[in-house]
Amino acid sequence: MLDYIRSTPYTYRLRLLLFILFLFAAIPVVGQQGCFRAIQNEQEVKVICAGIPVFFVDCSTDQNVQYTTFYDPGPDAFDPQNFDQSELVNRGADGRFQYTYTEPGKYIITQIINRGGGNSTTIEPQEFEVVATPAPSFTVQPCASRSVQVTIADIGYNLYDIDYGDNTIARGVPAGEQPLYTYQGTAATYTITVRGKYTVSSCETSSTNTVTLLPAPPTPLIAKLEVQREAADGEILFTLENLQPGYRYVLERRTTAAGNFEPIFTSAPATQNRWVDFRIGNIDTRQPLQFRIRPADNCGNQLPLFSAPVSSLVLGAQTGNELANLSWSGIGGDVQSYQVYREGNQLADLNSNTTTYTDRNLSCGQNYCYQVISTLNNGQSRSFSASRCVQATSTATPPPSYLYSTYDLNNQVQLALTIPGGQTAQQIRFQHSIEGEPFADLATSQQTEHTDPLQPLNPACYRASYTNPCERNSAPSNTTCPVYLIALPQENAPVVSLGWTGYVGFPDGVSQYTLELLDADGRVVSSIPVTGNTYTDRNLSEELQELRYRVRVTSGNGNATSYSNTVVIQQPLQVHIPNAFTPNGDGLNDVLEVKGRFIRSFSIKVYNGMGQVVFASDDRNNGWDGTYQGKPQPAGAYAYEINIVSNNGEAKRRTGTVTLLR
Repeated sequence: MLDYIRSTPYTYRLRLLLFILFLFAAIPVVGQQGCFRAIQNEQEVKVICAGIPVFFVDCSTDQNVQYTTFYDPGPDAFDPQNFDQSELVNRGADGRFQYTYTEPGKYIITQIINRGGGNSTTIEPQEFEVVATPAPSFTVQPCASRSVQVTIADIGYNLYDIDYGDNTIARGVPAGEQPLYTYQGTAATYTITVRGKYTVSSCETSSTNTVTLLPAPPTPLIAKLEVQREAADGEILFTLENLQPGYRYVLERRTTAAGNFEPIFTSAPATQNRWVDFRIGNIDTRQPLQFRIRPADNCGNQLPLFSAPVSSLVLGAQTGNELANLSWSGIGGDVQSYQVYREGNQLADLNSNTTTYTDRNLSCGQNYCYQVISTLNNGQSRSFSASRCVQATSTATPPPSYLYSTYDLNNQVQLALTIPGGQTAQQIRFQHSIEGEPFADLATSQQTEHTDPLQPLNPACYRASYTNPCERNSAPSNTTCPVYLIALPQENAPVVSLGWTGYVGFPDGVSQYTLELLDADGRVVSSIPVTGNTYTDRNLSEELQELRYRVRVTSGNGNATSYSNTVVIQQPLQVHIPNAFTPNGDGLNDVLEVKGRFIRSFSIKVYNGMGQVVFASDDRNNGWDGTYQGKPQPAGAYAYEINIVSNNGEAKRRTGTVTLLR
């Protein structure tokens, strides 16, 4: 039987041996038992690392080279009636039993020893745990004072070793946040290695992180503090400087100079050394508040390094008679000076002991907005109050205004009132005087310009006054009288007589009167400097049937101009028709022509004694030469009919007779 077994191939021998083993498995063998150890990384282990070869070593007391030994790697218990021979661990070429586990979990590893010769078979199971060996996960947070905070997030290993990269190793630490570690050297950057370990295994794996230590921060600075809105839920704008990137900054506040500072805001880690337009809202800015900042690291440590405190300013303003009384308050601090501003323009630079200011010579009704700025901390910091606006009051009579008058092309008087600088008109009262009558109210308005239709046209004068927002009435303005022009044509003579009143109202008087002739569109056709108050136009226009006259007045300095009303003179339509004509070719009176002025359209018809039209034309430059259809007409009387439309649209019809002489 043994010879047969030895001559059989190994795989068949193994199956046969197992079969024989199983036949005698129920027969107990006294003093015989299995024993094996798991060796990994040259040491016996109870926990096996996945991915690393493990060796099974026989440690039983009964050993014989003729025994056949193999191992079932699990994970389940070995079933001698049902197993896959290919999954068993056989002795390798080096004589060792080697196996590599890839998946973590609980495994039952079974040693199987066939002693042969009827000595039965020993089955020795042992339970092992296979664990994974991932790189440990951890973070490093740089802290103040050259410290770091290592936090191990991995929970797979039992313990960890931390190598801080400066020859310091903390061994056997648990997962989680570690105590702060402070470097004693001078380097700025270190590489930290964390190695994960199991207590009953040789399994271990490491990972690394590089950390740059936080430098010591400079003393921070509140460069600017500005109250944006003064209210119970107000807002303050800060500019912070001398920041160290990587640090958080804590803003602290107190309400009295002797009170304690309390934190009200902690920033995210700074990314630059200056922070502009940093806003804090929902804060009661109706009282002075003092602020300071201090750095803090990401490890929960606040550094005892404070900026110089800066106080907000609360500004008050009270109005008096054409003045505003300002006062302001803050909380202590190293103030060097105060600057008072109105509408963005500096009014005063005051010492640190002065907290009041009076702004005088204000105009009633005007709104004035003030702001106070303190300079402190040797000029490094500035604190801005919220803007405070007031409306000025006054009991004084406001100064008189200046009134200007002129006619427009529609013969309406245009009035323009100039309010003195710094004054405000709440209501304006316009008055007029017609032909020397006492002044009477014309209109009240909130506008400084007014139009008087002035129908019918008459010499008129005007004045105005205004009421300011303090309900004080000004004295009347100057009296202004626009030029009033009249024009009369003389009968039976081509002349026009003109007369006008003098202009009243220019502060520097009148330097020149100019008579202007306008066309129908209001364009100046001609102008003549005139003196006195009359003028006779003896050179009437031959192009304009309507003569439009007005007088232009120039002020003493030449900077202002006023106009009179416009008067229109109609020149009569002029038509000249001869009584006879002689078409004999001598060049004298050879053609019947109609002459005249101011003719827009024209038509003529000439009739012979039989009522037949022998000539017709609508071109007055085309006269009748005494022919009809090219044949000379006999001498005698001929009737005519002429229709004319003048330049101003007037229609005329003329009839009569003309004698043709031969």
